[in-house]
Amino acid sequence: MFKIFIIFFCICFPLKADQYDLRLKNLFNKLQETEIETEIESITIDIWDIWHETNDPKISSDFFKGIGLMYNGNLETSINYFTKVIETNPNFAEAWNKRATAYYLLGNFDKSMLDINETLKLEPRHFGAMDGMALIFLHQEKFTKVLEIYDEIIKIFPKSKNIIEKKRRLLSQINKSA
Repeated sequence: MFKIFIIFFCICFPLKADQYDLRLKNLFNKLQETEIETEIESITIDIWDIWHETNDPKISSDFFKGIGLMYNGNLETSINYFTKVIETNPNFAEAWNKRATAYYLLGNFDKSMLDINETLKLEPRHFGAMDGMALIFLHQEKFTKVLEIYDEIIKIFPKSKNIIEKKRRLLSQINKSA
């Protein structure tokens, strides 16, 4: 009976959330298989939800305050909160990603890129960080690099019409300007 309880507890309440969460493997595998765009969107939301789980009361409050501040346009203050989270738990990829987003929104692409790279070191499948990197390269008109990133994202979402269409549009734009 005790073994059943432990198994049930581990399944229902994962011990580790964020990019190390065991549920992610199954979700990323599903992204490899599904062709239905609404299913892809649903799986993507599930992945984001897991990436946002801190399971650490020391950082949870600061992390979610940072998100709220960022969405309300208080970017510098949000960066301070994300920095506190990173200093407490430097292995929490989503804190790096959120700070990268705030830096991007401020137009500080160098700092954003540094944080994106940290995010990707911790979670190489982080399609949000990859997309942020693509946006920076688009702004810098480094289209070859954008295409390389889209190819990496397509490895994660091989049947996503949305991602494939983004790449197609960029190729079309490049060909028109050549």
